[in-house]
Amino acid sequence: MNRTIVIILTILTLTISCKFKDKYNIESKKTKTGQIYKTDSLTSILNSNKQYLKDSLLKDNFGVIENYFSKYQSDTCIILTHKNSELKEEFEGIRILKGIKNDKQNDTVFVMPPFNYCDDGESYCFYDKTLPRLYTDSYCCHPDNLFLCNDIDEDGISEIGIFYSSCSSRYKSLRIFSLKNGQWKEIGTSDFDVLTQDPDKVRFEKLVKKLSKGTFELCNFNEGQTKWETIKMK
Repeated sequence: MNRTIVIILTILTLTISCKFKDKYNIESKKTKTGQIYKTDSLTSILNSNKQYLKDSLLKDNFGVIENYFSKYQSDTCIILTHKNSELKEEFEGIRILKGIKNDKQNDTVFVMPPFNYCDDGESYCFYDKTLPRLYTDSYCCHPDNLFLCNDIDEDGISEIGIFYSSCSSRYKSLRIFSLKNGQWKEIGTSDFDVLTQDPDKVRFEKLVKKLSKGTFELCNFNEGQTKWETIKMK
């Protein structure tokens, strides 16, 4: 009889232990630094990041941050949080551009770090909430690296370009995008060898020339040579 009770108690103990272990595994996530937070703790830190971006960095009274997270923070991806001090250190401010839409006077762009593990790179974001973010796979994005081109396809919305860098190597690129079906679609890219051309001594928008509707030239710098390439939009 006593042996039967011991067996039953042992089984119950193991069952309860496994349930608690499974529950912890479901509710806990490991960050890049190796520190483990429960899911509700990650959410709390993420909310702190959002509030800090809104109130301290962007002085956002237009709902830009809330709009960004509602669109791009996936419920199926593990949350990636940051120290607010790191967000402050890496934030380079905003940049005022001529209006991307032809009926607007200007636009404001800033760079956002990823806040989940599905995004592997930074994004260019706009105060105009009708413009989607321009997501990249680079961690070397800067507001000054985004520039406006002409309205090449004459749809009332200017094409945009970025000076793209992977943070290392002498070889960078210019990448040109057009807004299609609510997303930025890459329509052209060129080589940019920084030993051939110092990027600080050139205006990026001057390296994209509209020839006619849907056709433009894009400048390449590579191995000491400068070459213009003609590109037709599809």
